[in-house]
Amino acid sequence: MTTTAPARVARRLLGPAVFVAALALWQAWAAHKDSFLVPTVTAVAERAWDVWPTSGFIDQVTATLGRFAAGYVLGAAIGVAAGLVLGSSRAARRAFEPLQEFLGSTPAIAIVPAAIVIFGLGDATRVAVIAFAVCFPVLVSTIEGVRAVSPETRDTARMLHVGPAELILRIYAPAALPSIVAGLRVALAIGLIVTVISEFVVGSGDGVGRYILVQRTLYDAPGVYGGILFLGLLGYVLNRLFVVVERRVLSWHYGAAGESAR
Repeated sequence: MTTTAPARVARRLLGPAVFVAALALWQAWAAHKDSFLVPTVTAVAERAWDVWPTSGFIDQVTATLGRFAAGYVLGAAIGVAAGLVLGSSRAARRAFEPLQEFLGSTPAIAIVPAAIVIFGLGDATRVAVIAFAVCFPVLVSTIEGVRAVSPETRDTARMLHVGPAELILRIYAPAALPSIVAGLRVALAIGLIVTVISEFVVGSGDGVGRYILVQRTLYDAPGVYGGILFLGLLGYVLNRLFVVVERRVLSWHYGAAGESAR
């Protein structure tokens, strides 16, 4: 059924309308409560307007994005590589499955003390914790993607005497790509969350998480909420950029499934 132009416009405006409504409720509630601990939207927006363009805040954002990027790339690379191996080998999967489930069930923040002992109080610890958190969603998605390869494809590869490395790179990896990308998208949000938490708990230093803590010690509620608002917007932008890349990388997948790219 063809969608009319007004219906398409209404559908596009629904999300922004809900967001604006949430801000309006926040504004009304904060104005009614009249507490310095609960700033209004306008107060937060004014502080953000003053702070976000400054070089000091941009340096905090740069530090956070640098740690996030390093941890995300490292964790994703380990997750994909290990997932391809474990997914393609039943023996390896049986051997490492208990360890995988144990580590995957361990909250990333719980390994901070051990990471501090190994790497010290610095960015190496933060990156290690982020990579740990990112690795397991990608690992599980990759394993499941490889396991979903049809038995007929596996049997054909054996008949043609395809080597293990070629089998992984030319058959399993392309077939598992939609599942891998799904895991990478889930890990994106997890990685950003753990990045900020690591800035909360690991030593001193910089970053948006550290900025929020400093504003809290100064009882600067608009500054605290401004930092939180920035992180929410940052996560949204990163997710939208990921979707754009996903549409291009998996255009063949959506076309074969008869779906339009999201």
